[in-house]
Amino acid sequence: MSGEDPVYFDQFSKLPPNLVITAIEVTKFAAHYVNLEDPKSFKWQEFLDGINSYPGKLIVPNSLQIKCDDLAMDKFQNNTINQQTATVQTMVDKIVDFLRVVLSVALSGADIAALAKNIETTFTDLRTAKENGWADFSKSSSSNNSSWQYRVQFAFPNPDLPDYFYSLVTTIKLEADIKEESSWWGLESSTQKNFSAVIDAMQLIVSQGFKDPRKPV
Repeated sequence: MSGEDPVYFDQFSKLPPNLVITAIEVTKFAAHYVNLEDPKSFKWQEFLDGINSYPGKLIVPNSLQIKCDDLAMDKFQNNTINQQTATVQTMVDKIVDFLRVVLSVALSGADIAALAKNIETTFTDLRTAKENGWADFSKSSSSNNSSWQYRVQFAFPNPDLPDYFYSLVTTIKLEADIKEESSWWGLESSTQKNFSAVIDAMQLIVSQGFKDPRKPV
């Protein structure tokens, strides 16, 4: 992205160089749907509406009629990990297990390890993630709890179509029995808390050359 474009999504990519620019365009498109009022959060329904209104030919992925040409929604799934006493590492492993189910590609052991490391690094360095723009703190309904929303796009090649790739636009809300924002600083993989998580993930099929159809945020 250029220095003028706000960055509201982290990127985890296994794409070849010729598809990287297109993946950046997807994150720019998704960034329009981040609610900028504190606490920042991603507006999933508006994002879906934006995809539905994206001009192009009519295609039918998984019986969902969506107008698009070089961008198509393939599926949307969410998962809740109920509150439990667990370490950060345990929560990361559970999150990755879910993402592996959603993704339509077979991940290698190295890919799985890199995916887990990316998520673990985010939640053990939330101060940096917030400064980068892709994680935001919020208080929870329980006065003793608070949470973070982490926004990220995971991008993997389509093994059958070299000009296409899978984009998994994802939000991960991690909640714990932590009251203050600063008390999240310095979590380690072995830190144990009463954690819960909500993961929302939309898989898109994207072809090379897609461009964000909206003006910069």
